[in-house]
Amino acid sequence: MPVSEVHHVAVTVSDVEKAAAFYEKALGYRKTLRTDVGGPGIETSLGLPPGTTGKVQYLQGPSKIGQLELIEWNGVKRRSETAGHLELGTFLLSFEVPRDELDEVYDRVVACGGECLTPPNKVMLPNYGFIHAFAARDLDGNLLEFVSLPTREEILALRAGETESDA
Repeated sequence: MPVSEVHHVAVTVSDVEKAAAFYEKALGYRKTLRTDVGGPGIETSLGLPPGTTGKVQYLQGPSKIGQLELIEWNGVKRRSETAGHLELGTFLLSFEVPRDELDEVYDRVVACGGECLTPPNKVMLPNYGFIHAFAARDLDGNLLEFVSLPTREEILALRAGETESDA
C-alpha cells in the first residue's frame, strides 16, 4: 500500500515569528498549530542532542495538504556553506500558483523581504510544455520556487506536435 501525500515539510528558521509572517503575507498561508517541542521523546524520535528544544509554527495552504512546519531550534543559528544544487538533501520548496496570479505573488514576496532571483519567466520543459515561474529566497535564504504549470490540454497538444500558437 502506498504512503499518503506529504503531510508537511519542516524548515529550520532563525526566528519563527518573522518566518511565519513572511509565509503568511507572501504565500497567503494561514497559521494553524503553534507549539513548543523538546524532551526525551522528541530527542529520541528525531535523533536530536539531549536538551534540544524548539518553537514550532505550522502553516496551511488552501488545499490543507502539505503543510509547512517552521522550527526555531534553541542554540546558535548558522547557515553553512553548501554546494547549492549539488548539496544532498532538500534543494527547494515549490509552490504551484495560477498563471494569472504569478505576478501578484512575485510582488508580495518582494514586499515581504524575499530575494527574488528573477522576475516571473517562461521556460520550456521538453515533452511537458511551458511553465511560468520564478525563484526566491526566504528571510533565512531557503530557496523557494513559484510555478504555474501547463494544463493537461497544453501538454497533450505539445506532445501531438502543435506549437503554442497552434493550441
